[in-house]
Amino acid sequence: MPKTDRLLKSGFYAGLILLLISLAACRPADEQQPAENLVELDSMAYRYPKYIYNVVNNLIKQNQLTSYDRAYAGLILSIAADNMGRTLPSDSMISATVDVFARRPDYTPNNYIRALIYQGITRFHAGITDNRAYLPIKEALILSETTPTDQKTMQKACYYLGVIHTKNNNVSQAHEYFRQAYVIAENLKDSVILFKTCREMYWNRMKALDFLTARTLLETLQSFSNANKEQIRDIRNAEALYYNSNKRYRTALKIDYNLLRTDIQNKDSNALLADYYRISDNYKYLNQPDSALHYGELATRNIRDTTFYLNYYYYLNVAELASQMKNWDKSTAAYQQVYRLMNKTINNQLNTQILELERKYDLASAENRAMKLKNNNIILQLVLIILTMGLIITLLIFRNRSRLQKEQEKSLQQEKKILEQKQLIAEANEKQMMLDKQLAERKLVEKQFVIPIYRQISQRNNAIKNFLLDLQSNSHIAKNPQILQKIETEYHDFVQTTNISEPQFLTDELFSGLTGISSEESRLFNESERMMMAFMATGSDNQQMATLMNTSVESIRVRKSKLKKKMLENKVKIPEKMETEG
Repeated sequence: MPKTDRLLKSGFYAGLILLLISLAACRPADEQQPAENLVELDSMAYRYPKYIYNVVNNLIKQNQLTSYDRAYAGLILSIAADNMGRTLPSDSMISATVDVFARRPDYTPNNYIRALIYQGITRFHAGITDNRAYLPIKEALILSETTPTDQKTMQKACYYLGVIHTKNNNVSQAHEYFRQAYVIAENLKDSVILFKTCREMYWNRMKALDFLTARTLLETLQSFSNANKEQIRDIRNAEALYYNSNKRYRTALKIDYNLLRTDIQNKDSNALLADYYRISDNYKYLNQPDSALHYGELATRNIRDTTFYLNYYYYLNVAELASQMKNWDKSTAAYQQVYRLMNKTINNQLNTQILELERKYDLASAENRAMKLKNNNIILQLVLIILTMGLIITLLIFRNRSRLQKEQEKSLQQEKKILEQKQLIAEANEKQMMLDKQLAERKLVEKQFVIPIYRQISQRNNAIKNFLLDLQSNSHIAKNPQILQKIETEYHDFVQTTNISEPQFLTDELFSGLTGISSEESRLFNESERMMMAFMATGSDNQQMATLMNTSVESIRVRKSKLKKKMLENKVKIPEKMETEG
């Protein structure tokens, strides 16, 4: 090839490269900075959220904004909606905003940080509480370390990270985020934000059973002098739970009944659900199971979302109370609901492990940094493509292999996690089966003990006792004193011999299985006392025991009192069912 041709070709390529670089570097004048009116609207989004929401919404509908200004308007709309307490129907608008800002994160870094934060907040309000809501806010906090961000936005970021961690039962990390949010709220001197943050910190500490810190936070809430009706209700609600946790159940009941009256007037089903459950809980600890069961059932009637897995607590409360009251129909029905929702609880706990969020964030953060680097190197890649096609092809092949290898590794890790989750589910099911087996074995032991005795009582009492009584009242026999005396003697012997004390019915092994008292301790008691303890362990009441042991109800009460005294003197642990006996 002639030398002049080579020079012309080299000049052509050089000119083409310069042209591409200049085109890539040029940006439209309307995208160099946001529209001035949007900046002004942004500055008023906190003070006048409703007005700003309507204005910005109209601007978006006019469809005359550039792509960047439209993204900026989406951010302002999300901020205004959050501050006016409105939940956006989806996160599509704020997600589109994040995508636009992510292409040039260094152009307006503060807007990019705020967009990430409100992306997480919008998703949380839509009911998403996993890493999809967590990761954007977490990434924004990392970016804010090098870019100054306004304090209100930072306070919201820390506050919602605390709320998300609390939703996932990670109370320690939640408390740390709430603490940061509280410090910022104090600096802002905004009583509404401060109250809201203090309230969430209180519930977090109660969930962590840190009652000392919770007490201090409750006193702080009570010190808000200009609290509105909603805030006063929050304070009373917090007081009720605190008194309940400190076993001041009657004080808690007074507060709960006041809250209940208000919530009935407002027809607030969610609030009524919490009110009825707390009242039931207080009555349970006051040893009033009838009232506790009544309010527990009222709580379940106010459940609106019957598929929400955590509602199994309310059904479990009813099931346990009904079982205590020996109302087996109600207990069985409630336990069926508990079992249904418990399966969802196990799956939810396995699928939303908040402790995995930090590791997930590290992976997502690395992928995001790789994406940003790829976007920033587009110009360089164009130059390299023009100058060295062969080298680019080699690099692409290498990158594809690397990417395939990473995807295979991710796939293996995901399969491993799935296997671990399946194993956890299998273990949980196995535990449930063991509990069911133990319950069935317990019932079988009780039946092995009770059924033969009832058969003996039925055969002897109904056949012999009634016969002897009929003979004594017979007019012909009454004329013969010797026969009458013989019948009375036989009746007296019958009463003595039908006293249930045969040791063959109650072996040491069966006695221990029923009462939980060891064989060594059981030797401290005679056969009559052992028989009485066995009856009490199977749930027999005083009238039933009086019938089975051929004596009076009053005699049974006296025997039980002496028996408990004897057990205390010999330091024998009284079984739970005996402690609850009147």
